[in-house]
Amino acid sequence: MRAGIKILALLLAAALAVTLVACGKDRNLTDDEKSRIQTRFQAYIDDRGFSGAVYALYKGEVIFDGGGGMATDTLKNGSDIAYGVASLSKQVTAAAIMQLYESGKLDINDPLSKYFPDYRYGNKIQLIHLLSQRSGIPDYMVDSAKDKVVISVIEGGKEYVLVDVKNTAEENQKIIRDFFLSRDLLFEPGEQFDYSDSNFALLAEIVAQVSVMKYHDYVREHIFELLGMEHSGFIDDYDKEKITQVAQTDREDFSMDYFTVKGAEYGCGDVLTTPKDWYIWYRGLTGGKVVTESSYRMMTKNYSDKEELGYGFGLMISDEGDSKAVYHYGYIPSFYSGAIYIPEYDYFEVVLSNHAKGDPHKLAYDMALYFAAVIDMELGDVS
Repeated sequence: MRAGIKILALLLAAALAVTLVACGKDRNLTDDEKSRIQTRFQAYIDDRGFSGAVYALYKGEVIFDGGGGMATDTLKNGSDIAYGVASLSKQVTAAAIMQLYESGKLDINDPLSKYFPDYRYGNKIQLIHLLSQRSGIPDYMVDSAKDKVVISVIEGGKEYVLVDVKNTAEENQKIIRDFFLSRDLLFEPGEQFDYSDSNFALLAEIVAQVSVMKYHDYVREHIFELLGMEHSGFIDDYDKEKITQVAQTDREDFSMDYFTVKGAEYGCGDVLTTPKDWYIWYRGLTGGKVVTESSYRMMTKNYSDKEELGYGFGLMISDEGDSKAVYHYGYIPSFYSGAIYIPEYDYFEVVLSNHAKGDPHKLAYDMALYFAAVIDMELGDVS
């Protein structure tokens, strides 16, 4: 995980714990309050030069639908444009695992060796360790160097392996998986939290093994099609006839078109969707359409210790205040994302961006805090 994302996540958790109190959650927004939110959100976008889209709802009512900058040379950013949601994808993978758990096809306490029998630490690690980011398996990172794609592990000295854009997704997935599984564990499984894309790359492959389907096909059928997410797919194999408006990457962080890098974000950062579709996802996840209420409670339980970043199954958790927040940030080259859901207030926002301009993660953070300030009138003037 990029250090800045983790720091911002901890700040958001702390801030929400302080600002969200019970007094405002049962009332509707006044027209004046809606206007203030819309004005402030648009000012955040304009003043910071943000490039992307913001979609926010309170009690199912859209209170902001806007954006800034360009998705392509001729297309403005907006809530109907598809963006890579980066690490927000992890909750989709977690939900797929929970669906298979509910059907009795796997157990979250299964040892990893059941699915990867040759892995030397497989008997120590359970699926729940992967889901809650407590496995000890080192994180991997994706970068570029001229015309090469570099996969690196930085813990214990930087080591790397190259993958080829000419490879199939499956070939690159195996190269990456073999690479990080050859590394030593950072700690004994279950002992601490450490955010690692590797965990969810493994979980995606377990979904494929257990379902006897390709992971992407499983998610399309059992999640996207189930919910009617008609403008959702994956960055390296989306249906261009269905998803026709896609934000371009800026190539400032990565020297090539990231859509051509097959398999590098497998299960951990590869969903491509629109802000409106992502709201459909949250409604489905929280409303019992994707997993049962019991499974959702397991996904949103905080498995971390107090000094660690709160984390459930593919979801960041803030649960120390009067109101719980379920959220996540994400980044892959040129795509930044942030989604925040406050169940007691039924407030949802998603920020998706195709450029670093305007600090998209901080934007999502500030918007959530501004909403909290408006709905909690005890805080006084927030104009």
